[in-house]
Amino acid sequence: MSSTVASPMSTLASSSSGRKSTSFTPELQSMMFSLGDARRPLHETAVLVEDIVHTQLINLQAAEVSQLRGARVISAEDLLFLMRKDKKKLRRLLKYMFFRDYKSKIVKGIEEDDLLEDKFNSSNTNKRQKLAQDFLNSIDQTGELLAMFEDDEIDDVKQERMERAERQTRMMDSVQYAEFCESRQLSFSKKASKFRDWLDCSSMEIKPNAVAMEILAYLAYETVAQLVDLALLVKQDMAPKAGDPFSHAISATFIQYHNSAESTAACGIEAQSDAIQPSHIREAIRRYGHKIGPLSPFTSAYRRNGMTFLAC
Repeated sequence: MSSTVASPMSTLASSSSGRKSTSFTPELQSMMFSLGDARRPLHETAVLVEDIVHTQLINLQAAEVSQLRGARVISAEDLLFLMRKDKKKLRRLLKYMFFRDYKSKIVKGIEEDDLLEDKFNSSNTNKRQKLAQDFLNSIDQTGELLAMFEDDEIDDVKQERMERAERQTRMMDSVQYAEFCESRQLSFSKKASKFRDWLDCSSMEIKPNAVAMEILAYLAYETVAQLVDLALLVKQDMAPKAGDPFSHAISATFIQYHNSAESTAACGIEAQSDAIQPSHIREAIRRYGHKIGPLSPFTSAYRRNGMTFLAC
């Protein structure tokens, strides 16, 4: 593809400020609570997370991949291709696609026994799973990608999130627990029309099809989850001890914002010390972008134009 051809998704990056009419900030605050943040996540933190997630999605370069294939829409194949280098996250996506098929069949009223049988037969009714399997088979030269369909390896990230959720609920009363359960059910895919407006799909020359939109909504939520994961790690060591060999990992920017927050609290303005601060998010992004350091094992294998991608 000629370098002069601009991606509809990447073109939107320059006008991200123009999408403020559609905001997921309230929903993001609820999502962040369900993922480990305080019961009342900070509005400014949610705004920052929304900005990061939006920027990540519109810079995925999926339209370029679609153009290379000669396709007229962005499809699941384009997103699977972008994720092929990160096996753990691709495996997580494949499981998500399987369960979307499973849910679709439940909605259509298929008997439970047939569902369990389909899981092992990989029948044609598993349209998302079959689509993914056929495409990965076409690009898989080593067998590693197809092997993921048979891999039952425990997802350490998912396991950690479930354990964190269990710890969160231990001290909750019935009202807090009901709020927590409601927050856990929130996702971008449950507000599909709003999600399309948020991405400004109507302005794209090459638009995502229905399955691609499902995957983009999934990636959006996964990006939020990973931001919370990393910000909580930063929050744990926000006050390094003297002589700590890792204290140099905290940036001057983080210290500046942290000190500013302390100063604000000292002035008598109520501060939510338990909530993730914008400085935690910024520091998490800084560390995540480094190829060396404590977070390097979690760094995405997919980079484009200097940007490190969180969800793929």
